[in-house]
Amino acid sequence: MCGIAGYIDLNFSANEAVIRTMTDAISHRGPDGFGHKIFDNIAIGHRRLSIIDLAAGKQPMSDEKENIWITYNGELYNYLDLKNELIQFGYKFRTNSDTEVIIYAYDKWGKACLEKFRGMFAFAITDLNNKNIFIARDHFGIKPLFIYQSKNIIAFASELQQFKNLPEFENTIDINAIDQYLWMQYIPEPLTVFKQIKKLKAAHFINIDFNGKVSDQQQYWDVDFSKKQTKTKKEWLEATDAVIKDSVKAHLVSDVPFGAFLSGGIDSSLVVDYMSQTLNKPVETFSIGFEEEEYNELKYAEQVAKKFNTNHHTEIVKPDAMAILPKLVKHYGEPYGDSSCIPTYYVCELARKHVTMVLSGDGGDECFAGYNSYLNWLKYMPLNHRTGFKKSIYPLQEKLFPARYPKKDTINEWIKINCYLDNNWRSKLWKSEYKKSIAQMPEEFDTLFARTKNYSLTNKVQYMDMKTYMNFDILTKVDRASMIHSLEVRTPLIDKNVWEFAATIPEEFNVNKNSGEWRGKLLLKELMLKNFPNDFVHRKKQGFSIPLTKWFSKKGELNQLLQDKLLSQNSLLNEYFNPDAINELIISNNTNGLWLLVFLEEWLCQFKK
Repeated sequence: MCGIAGYIDLNFSANEAVIRTMTDAISHRGPDGFGHKIFDNIAIGHRRLSIIDLAAGKQPMSDEKENIWITYNGELYNYLDLKNELIQFGYKFRTNSDTEVIIYAYDKWGKACLEKFRGMFAFAITDLNNKNIFIARDHFGIKPLFIYQSKNIIAFASELQQFKNLPEFENTIDINAIDQYLWMQYIPEPLTVFKQIKKLKAAHFINIDFNGKVSDQQQYWDVDFSKKQTKTKKEWLEATDAVIKDSVKAHLVSDVPFGAFLSGGIDSSLVVDYMSQTLNKPVETFSIGFEEEEYNELKYAEQVAKKFNTNHHTEIVKPDAMAILPKLVKHYGEPYGDSSCIPTYYVCELARKHVTMVLSGDGGDECFAGYNSYLNWLKYMPLNHRTGFKKSIYPLQEKLFPARYPKKDTINEWIKINCYLDNNWRSKLWKSEYKKSIAQMPEEFDTLFARTKNYSLTNKVQYMDMKTYMNFDILTKVDRASMIHSLEVRTPLIDKNVWEFAATIPEEFNVNKNSGEWRGKLLLKELMLKNFPNDFVHRKKQGFSIPLTKWFSKKGELNQLLQDKLLSQNSLLNEYFNPDAINELIISNNTNGLWLLVFLEEWLCQFKK
């Protein structure tokens, strides 16, 4: 795992001091080494966290003729298979690294190499033969990549803070992006908080020629939920077991010590189960808890650790954990509204004391339909929209129960269920001169939802979450929090093979009401029942969240922080928002909205400096 950087100066030769500054800004992402390469007006740079081929994997790396140069962040889990395939074509390798495999895969197949990769990656290949830079990002957006464009400079980087020392850096704030942040708790691709910087979208690539012409982002992969397979429940369980076991095994390729995050939930517990089956030594596991019992899952994590005989490490997060807010804001680089970034920071810190790489259970809810929001979505819909109901009964139930089944499966209804500050709240907050910037639809969401036209109800929201929430929130959170500590996090449930398999599962095998109530993630829960009792597996779902409602309440430990940060005369929020509306949020203890503003205030303070 690493960090990358590069830029093209359209007027002058590239400056080594500039590219060094860009890479030094992310030394935390790569404490084990750095490198730079300059080609006239082009410079590329790299910071390395050594995971595979510790001695020979230094970057930037080139092919044997030094015509193709790469700076690369990520891991390919099928690189040995690809290496053997390329050897059959006559390629000779000097290292055992996956980096060199990408170079020759690109040389052999061009952009089609992306279709062969299984892993997480963000890379830039400088092709001296074709005089262009080929930039690509992995299928799910596990690894970040930003593109900056101004009149004279084009640059790319792993984090936003890397751009600030570019010549004539332009940093105009995008008010629309901030409004979308208030709406959805993240800034969706391709937007960033700055108008001149865009995110390269997941499963996309671009080309930049040496004269500075940037192609449109092009998509190379997507998941398709329309192609279902017919299997019995037993067959689906066996197939699910096999595909996850294979993915966990593939994600364990490493030359450094590793472990696993263990929340005690279904997904992380299954990952630890498969790790224990694969390894011939105890797994190192890491958990975070809270003093507030309703938020604390340590007892469940400890049950799993005991069952699989892991070396288990735990830590308690308290209100003073908020002291890390300035550090979080610096590394996230733009407003980010998921408060679980705090416990994620601490579990990464805990893990890094013992290992260099961990596996996590992220993605299981999206891939196998486990979120409570999916069940609420199903309850929200008319009966004729649900799997197994005949459309002919709809007119009758609509007339009999108009208040019970009032909705249709539209993008607007999905956003209502998933938004944080709705149009009404945002209209109150923004001062009149900014209200014209209130978005009618988050960037590209309607285009994404249109692709789900022929999907089942649950598949619709699974697809939307994969393309939005999982990418913009979950993966962003884990990448930044882990990289602060130079910890690599791998996600075997966010894997190309796993998702392409899961998309073929008929909806009713993941979500149904056969037990008398709506339940989700049924296949994974059945797998868990092999080792744990029913009350452990089917307990109420508990998200990875912190007790902000208690901490922010009138008598809470952090209520004064709200007063100081959000209502003081020196608050930078005053430029954009109405203080009365902010005070209304505090009085009502609108926890989600308050956290969004606390993070934004700190970001504005750092931006002003």
